Amino acid sequence: MTDLTAVFDEEAEVGTPSSSGRSSPFDLAGTEGVEAAAAAAALHPPDVGYGAWTFLLAGTVIELLVWGLPWSVGVLHEYWAREMFPGEESTLTLAATLQTGAMYMTAAIGPLFTTFPQYTKHMQVLGMIVASIGLIASAFVTRASHLIVTLGVLYPFAGALYLPCATLLYEWFHARRGLATGIMFAGTGVGGTIFPFVTSALLQRYGYRATMVSIGIAFAGLNAIALVFVKRRIPVPRRSLASSLKREHRRKTDWSFWRHRSIWIGTAIILSTSMGNFLPSLWMPSYAEAVRAHAPDGTALVAIMNAASVPGNTLTGYLSDRLPTRIVVTLSCTLAAFACLCLWGLGTSEGLLVGFSVVWGVTALSMVGTWSKMITIISKDDPTLPTFSFSFFTILKGVGNLTSGPISTALLSKGPIGGKGAYGATNYGGLLIYTGVMALVGGVPAIFFPTK
Repeated sequence: MTDLTAVFDEEAEVGTPSSSGRSSPFDLAGTEGVEAAAAAAALHPPDVGYGAWTFLLAGTVIELLVWGLPWSVGVLHEYWAREMFPGEESTLTLAATLQTGAMYMTAAIGPLFTTFPQYTKHMQVLGMIVASIGLIASAFVTRASHLIVTLGVLYPFAGALYLPCATLLYEWFHARRGLATGIMFAGTGVGGTIFPFVTSALLQRYGYRATMVSIGIAFAGLNAIALVFVKRRIPVPRRSLASSLKREHRRKTDWSFWRHRSIWIGTAIILSTSMGNFLPSLWMPSYAEAVRAHAPDGTALVAIMNAASVPGNTLTGYLSDRLPTRIVVTLSCTLAAFACLCLWGLGTSEGLLVGFSVVWGVTALSMVGTWSKMITIISKDDPTLPTFSFSFFTILKGVGNLTSGPISTALLSKGPIGGKGAYGATNYGGLLIYTGVMALVGGVPAIFFPTK
């Protein structure tokens, strides 16, 4: 079995059978094959050069902008509950978790990018426009339920903007794929570091309406510039919409991969960890306010958490290139569970909260850095599977995030565990235990993940 690097190394042999006996994924008859062969001769080399690194920079900027707000939505959540819609906690929590969860689940459109690759940029622009409208419209809400529509339904169209960047990375990077994946996904951490301070400062100085309008306009403008540099390394032959719909022009997927344990173990890992990973980002501002932590406050703690995920994603991606996936994932889950149950759960001092935020960012928030290696093992030599696998994992993460919202609200309503002076010092005890246990549970199946 060859890995995906070998598959993409066959790109210069357009129109000829691959070494596995199958037709090359870029094998097309007639004029289209000639065009593709000519284009293949001028391909940029993978892993090096201007093309690879400008793509990676642009993809990282898009990742930063698309995920920065959802991963710092705890700042908005606390403001909504305190200033705009007090007493509507369940609706506000649904809007916050739906914003992230639904955007992950938009990965279900991944097959559209595979079926109609010539329209990838069009779909990205459409996603950017709808998400920008959602941001600006959220500035004019008059009810908590309006946030569900604007930020929970419209903003997640941004998934169409970032998803192609994550999958085109497999064309641009081969030997350094894990490192490149870690760098791109570290953009989430950078965005999550910047957005809490920017959002908090704008809210305090200009109010909610001006804040969301400004963020919406900046989102559209900066993403439009970054999209200019998001290009394919392997050209797509020109074809009409009708031609794309023809069965003979569709890449066929070998569905036998469902019989392999790697996909099921990966499913268990991602679903378990995602059911708790988002909760500290969502609830830390409210928790810090409850325990009167002001140096740093909740906004700064969320920023620290996300900032730590920047080197965390890069380190995780680097390690996944050199160590078995089972070791990297198990170690990450174990450290994340320790940080939650001990550093956050057993103390309320600012020092312990900072320690938790750092460890959580390096471990739990950096799990996506291992996806590239897991997807490579799952996909084997099938070039159609990276997009499908990434989309499937992303949907699983969305399901986990969506379920964590109502679960966390229910846990917080139970009151302190053990009364006054309870574990977690507040009614957050049950939430802390749930979050830590889900991180630990995610590391158990990882022990059995195959090495190839």
